[in-house]
Amino acid sequence: MPGLPKNLVSTYQKYKNHTDSIAHWLASTARNRGYVSPKAKKSGKSGKALVGGPTYTVAIKEWTAMAEFIAGLTLLDATIALRHSFSNNVSEILEETQDKKESDAGHAYFLSVLKNVRGILSSRLPKRPKAQSSPQTFEELMNIFEHLELEEPSEAFEQAPDMTPTKAPIFRAEHPVDMEEAYFVFYLLLRDFANLRTEVLRAWSGYNQGGHDIIAASITTNIAVDLARSMTEELRKLSEKHSGIMKMYQVFCASQFISESTAKRMCKKDIENILNFRERPGDEMNFTLYKVADNVLWPAYTLLNGWCSMHKANPHPEMKRGFYGTYDPASDRKRKTNRDKFLEDKILLLENLPEFYFYHCNTKPNTSPVEDEFIRGLRTMFETKTVTLPVVFATTLFLDIHHILRDGVDYGFKRLTDATHFVVGDIKEELKFHTDIAMETWPVQNDQTMQRFVDTIEFWVHEDHQRENAPKMGRKFIPEPFHLFRKHPWWCGLWKYWTLMQFHEFSIAFVNAWGAVMSCAHLYNAVGGRSRTDMRWKDLEVVIGLHDPKTFFIGEAPTTSDECLKRFALAMGASAANLARSTRTKKGLTLSKKGPKGLKELGAVLQTFRARICGANGPKDIRAEDVQKILDNSTWDYELDAEDNAEQVYKDIGGDTKAAPKKQLPVNKCVGLVRDLLHAETVEVSFDYFRMHRQCWRLLRVVKNHCRADLIRIYGPEYLDKESQLPFVVGYVLMTATSTQQIGDMPKARLPGVQVTSQVLEGAKHVIEGMLESGAGALVVDQILPRALDLHIEFEAEQ
Repeated sequence: MPGLPKNLVSTYQKYKNHTDSIAHWLASTARNRGYVSPKAKKSGKSGKALVGGPTYTVAIKEWTAMAEFIAGLTLLDATIALRHSFSNNVSEILEETQDKKESDAGHAYFLSVLKNVRGILSSRLPKRPKAQSSPQTFEELMNIFEHLELEEPSEAFEQAPDMTPTKAPIFRAEHPVDMEEAYFVFYLLLRDFANLRTEVLRAWSGYNQGGHDIIAASITTNIAVDLARSMTEELRKLSEKHSGIMKMYQVFCASQFISESTAKRMCKKDIENILNFRERPGDEMNFTLYKVADNVLWPAYTLLNGWCSMHKANPHPEMKRGFYGTYDPASDRKRKTNRDKFLEDKILLLENLPEFYFYHCNTKPNTSPVEDEFIRGLRTMFETKTVTLPVVFATTLFLDIHHILRDGVDYGFKRLTDATHFVVGDIKEELKFHTDIAMETWPVQNDQTMQRFVDTIEFWVHEDHQRENAPKMGRKFIPEPFHLFRKHPWWCGLWKYWTLMQFHEFSIAFVNAWGAVMSCAHLYNAVGGRSRTDMRWKDLEVVIGLHDPKTFFIGEAPTTSDECLKRFALAMGASAANLARSTRTKKGLTLSKKGPKGLKELGAVLQTFRARICGANGPKDIRAEDVQKILDNSTWDYELDAEDNAEQVYKDIGGDTKAAPKKQLPVNKCVGLVRDLLHAETVEVSFDYFRMHRQCWRLLRVVKNHCRADLIRIYGPEYLDKESQLPFVVGYVLMTATSTQQIGDMPKARLPGVQVTSQVLEGAKHVIEGMLESGAGALVVDQILPRALDLHIEFEAEQ
């Protein structure tokens, strides 16, 4: 039905969509049953033919009349309950001004209309055998909104003709823009923040326990702040009439700091008194309400606000370590008093904010390729010296990460440098390996691009410019080595993502250009390696599994010598015309217009964030349609539990592609699902294809030398002109075991009189067996990935 929400929208946007849905359904259904609005009756208009799908606003006063024609209650129940929850939470404490009275009247009128509509519809429905319990929590309340499907209207309302239009018009609800509505929106906004925060906490708890990669945790955190900023922007225009978002935030927090028993109408002075109340002299907030304050992000706001005030007086703020006390990450935060918890956050934040500030100053002329939403938000705060709600949310998440990781927070930097040293070392080794080999499909410019990538990593990650520049800036206190990276694992995760995604892109392009991995996959299959458990090439099996065997073998893996040769020729770029039965002699190898078959970049969900994180000018906001695309394009399936959390994430390698279950999910559950998909895909972009290429190239050299005498006897001494043709040695080996004399000119034909023999293929098999017995065939899976990336791939035992 038009108007229903996408998978990812704010709670308030859901609410608006649902009221629009009610209006749309009321209007279209009433019109379909002959309803004519009082306005239309009075004017006597018959309506004009529609050529498009116009949108009409349905006045609230007409809802009751239209309800006489229809029936349906679920959406109404949810909308009524949501308005009630706001009244009980925030509305009661707003100052009793004339605008407030008018706003209350409008709110009460709308609520009474909804109840009246529901009452009318209730009388038209059969009695239910058992009444359902009403929602007791906000989460239960919002769950009512999910999975709703209402009937598509066939006729327009009021101005629409009696005939069926080309496109059905869309009806929307009349939404007030008064103070009541503004605070209602803000109430729902903070609820969304709380739910997003929960998913971020789960991400870092999972990382801390080894259940989530730091990449998944970091991107999840970035998504949450992106969404928070987008939601806040939706409220900005509405908040301008009420002193702005931050003033509304203060009023909202004041409403949370008073209990229901003492709730009363508050004037501006009352709000200030509540916000400024201190249990002890020198306290920075009311610590008796710390838990409530933490729920509404108040500690982070208080600290940021104080820092900005100090920054206005001191343009280059520095903080001496230990000035407010010593932060002890080994201590148990759960056993601390509220006052001690706040002090711990104060030390953490105020000792790190100066480092972020000096990073901001150092990198303004030359911005880092990777920055998270916390750093971006702080940049704006440093320039304006004002606090925004998104940066308060990001700061709260920064502190939450420290609360979870404690003394393990520095380990994020180790995860990053393990990955960067692995990537840099691998690329340097590869550049050295093929220095003397000229490959037409891999121009020297590609090597130069990879070298620039290596240089960028070493400049930004392996060199400590913050510490190096400290004396030049006249700083009093020199930071510890790599201080920001060590204290900011969120940033480390995004840097690791940036590194691995570009490494994956380079390596896939490289193996496609050189062809050794594809050739060895066909040779390994031809000698029966994939069907024997005692002859398992682990590294190659993982690559074939990640990309699906059909990618390598142009269908199911071949089993006969003739089919093995044909599939190899197709994979290396031969046209199917070469393999067709014909009485005519073909001169030359006809190449496929599509070129050689190649591997594709993996990690569909990870790829979605590439422009945002790796692109200097990429989009920074995430919208509903973006996340919907992420879920739709994922190559992994998932099963949800009763609470809409991912119970299992899996990929059916070699099976038919299955669409992930389509289910309307609230914003936080979507973020949680994306987090689990990100973690699942990490293995896809982490594999060492460069080392796999070198392993295959060396194997082909040994096969060529081992079978040299037979290959020269069968094809002549010049069957390979240069080493860049080495992948074609597999084609020559396969051709010896078939009756095929030649596939075009690829590139040499069998000499006259040479008989079919399996001897050469057996020789190649012997070479592969020797390589596997040495352990070289499992080097990447068993040693490189576990040591460099803490990535472990297990093989299921054959049944």
